[in-house]
Amino acid sequence: MDEFASRGYDGAGVDRIARRARVNKALIYYYFESKRGLYHEILQDGVHRLAATLTAVVDADAAAVDKLDRYVEALDGFLHDNAHVPPIMLRELAEGGRHLEAEALRTMASIPGMLFRLIAQGRAEHTFRDIDPLMLHFVLLGTSMLMASNEPIRRRIRQLGLADPPIDRQSTVAVLTSLARQVARKDQRDVSTH
Repeated sequence: MDEFASRGYDGAGVDRIARRARVNKALIYYYFESKRGLYHEILQDGVHRLAATLTAVVDADAAAVDKLDRYVEALDGFLHDNAHVPPIMLRELAEGGRHLEAEALRTMASIPGMLFRLIAQGRAEHTFRDIDPLMLHFVLLGTSMLMASNEPIRRRIRQLGLADPPIDRQSTVAVLTSLARQVARKDQRDVSTH
């Protein structure tokens, strides 16, 4: 994961991966058949775990307004706790997804649907207005991925005394939660507590 996150698919080396894992390179090829097979497995694992995390939030027995807060927290938390996922996905985005296999794309395409279901629940409960869930998805996902990816840069800027950017992810979650509430809620108020 670290090798693909730091060097990308093209720059990653199976020799380095084998050395870091302290295994014979042949063992990697035995289980994954190729570098592409290993990469695909890593992508699939990350995307499936993100989908499972968000599905648990959306399927919970709660009001949509409460689920929206949990959705933002779960999305941001997953991306920070799985630091290899954002750089890999951002690199795939920059390269047009040329290394993404159909299975990974299928799972990735299901993720916005969870937010669609959540917004539909809020509309049925008459707490959310008619919004474009896909645009909200891109704002939440894009911001969370960018903040998770640039954390080392922000830390270095702070260490050099160049600025005092927020280091903790709670600041990001607070802003994104407030934004999601303002966009989705019918009353368009930012309510800190329900």
